[in-house]
Amino acid sequence: DLSLRNFVEMRDLVADPRFILRKKIEGRIQQRHPDKWLPLYSQVKFSDIPYVDAWNEGLRHDRIMEEVLAMPGIEELWESDEVERKVLDLLW
Repeated sequence: DLSLRNFVEMRDLVADPRFILRKKIEGRIQQRHPDKWLPLYSQVKFSDIPYVDAWNEGLRHDRIMEEVLAMPGIEELWESDEVERKVLDLLW
């Protein structure tokens, strides 16, 4: 499943502006809160988290990011405290 997901990302999404924005937001959250946000790939590759748990957390991250990307003006707000708070609120 993860291999297919990575293939689809590389094939279809890497040039998509929304995907790029999502990765920027995720990177910012991971940098500022590494104890709270670990990307799916990192969970599988660099941790002892069981695959099924990492997969489920990745799906949870997808739902969170869908909600964050739907915020009005997200393209301008993505580095704001408001977006950071939204992500953290949705994590709990």
